Amino acid sequence: MPRLKLTIEYDGTAFAGWQTQANAPTIQSALAAAFTPLLGHPAQLHAAGRTDAGVHALGQVVHTDVAPVRPPETWRAALNAHLPDDIRVRQVEVVGADFHARKSARAKLYHYAFWRGQVESPRWRRYSLLVPMQLDWEAMREASAYFVGRHDFAPFSVADRTVQTSIRTIHRVMWFPPPAGAATDDHDPLRPAELVAVAFHGDGFLRYQVRRMVGTLLAVGQRKVPPEAVRQILCLTKQFAVGPTAPAQGLTLMRVDY
Repeated sequence: MPRLKLTIEYDGTAFAGWQTQANAPTIQSALAAAFTPLLGHPAQLHAAGRTDAGVHALGQVVHTDVAPVRPPETWRAALNAHLPDDIRVRQVEVVGADFHARKSARAKLYHYAFWRGQVESPRWRRYSLLVPMQLDWEAMREASAYFVGRHDFAPFSVADRTVQTSIRTIHRVMWFPPPAGAATDDHDPLRPAELVAVAFHGDGFLRYQVRRMVGTLLAVGQRKVPPEAVRQILCLTKQFAVGPTAPAQGLTLMRVDY
């Protein structure tokens, strides 16, 4: 039975997250239902990770086993014809039976966007967090460097019985635009001057981990805690507390590496 690997893009605003729920629309239920006209029943889907309500994706990865043999382009066109406008299958590949969207993943890249200014952007309001106050962005960059490495991220997550360990590795933290002094083009309409983003590349992420890391960076930016607070929290000291969980709309799953 062929195994399909799907790369999915979605606007998560109207959905209660990835995972199917009884009384709320989800990405998984919409995608599974799109298979019904093609298979005669909803597909059983396995995703690289469960995005929360309101979180977006440019590169979520899903796999499923199907009996019919069709070209990948045919699967893609047929599924997109039965999906709502805010979900799209960007790519379909036929993979081996040993591929698993979650278990085979080596790393993920998450991106959190801020819109700095007094006036909210109609174009970006669903994909960024409005931060009208002045923030110490350099202190936030300094604090974010402490996340790099292998740490116990339990303070930045919530209890989850399905997770065996809260130890994760952050390979890189990247900021956009780059630090002061690097070449930038503030006139690029695809990257307006008001837009700032931080990206985390790691081997895996716990539930709410990125949003709580961002919330702590915001506390640093507001000078409520020093950059050193991140290191202290990761050392499991009680001197500083994790910041509030950042809102979902600024978070996007950019890609999954295999």
